[in-house]
Amino acid sequence: MLSSLKKIIKIKIGQKKVALIFDDGDKLEISPNTYTEYNFYVGKSLTKKDIKGISFNNDIDKYMGYITKLVAQKSYSKHEIKEKLAKKGANEAQIELIIDKLIKYQLIDETSLIKEYLDYADYKHYGYNRIKEDLYKKGISSIYIERIKYDETRDLKQARSLIKGYEKKYSKYNYSSMKAHIYQALLRMGYSYDVSNKALEDVSPIDVKKEQELLKEDYKKAKAKYEKKYGPYETKDKITQYLISKGYRYEDIKSLKE
Repeated sequence: MLSSLKKIIKIKIGQKKVALIFDDGDKLEISPNTYTEYNFYVGKSLTKKDIKGISFNNDIDKYMGYITKLVAQKSYSKHEIKEKLAKKGANEAQIELIIDKLIKYQLIDETSLIKEYLDYADYKHYGYNRIKEDLYKKGISSIYIERIKYDETRDLKQARSLIKGYEKKYSKYNYSSMKAHIYQALLRMGYSYDVSNKALEDVSPIDVKKEQELLKEDYKKAKAKYEKKYGPYETKDKITQYLISKGYRYEDIKSLKE
């Protein structure tokens, strides 16, 4: 551990680090930025308090370098930046100083961050509920989030634009099950129950031929499964229950059996 008073006997200047060598054999590595902030020279003596302050500021410089690289790539909220700095080892005092610097240099602007995220949400076809949820997760102040007005027309348009893609994604299911999967997917994307139900109206009409083929396939699977375990009458009942749970209409199941 560094003593209470040390004299610099050598300074090694590198591209990424500057090393201060003391008379007791100890060494302190700092960034070039920190080095230029202080009037270091061979023969200068530093107290324990001096060295502690230098280390504190050197860490801030290190954390600032890390954060400025991040914000150059994308926008972050104050909450997200605080979390990232804490994971890097910064203490509360250092974090607050860095946040103040970022605000001063306009590297944190939550209003711009929201605007940027809303553009991203449009691209990803997120609904209003998903947008609010994501912004809360980012740590954006509720004051800003609650200013975002709900636009049902926008949400319905976005939800409807997803229908064809979901139809293709869930095409292996029968008609009823496919619509149920699409409905749940719309809810996960952040659309309200009303908007999701209205968007379902855009689902293509049932393909009767395809539905019958799927019903036959599921009937065969169910029959092979249950006739090994149950008698004829119970097998029929189990098959019917299974197919109904899959979303098939009882009339179609009965017609197939006959």
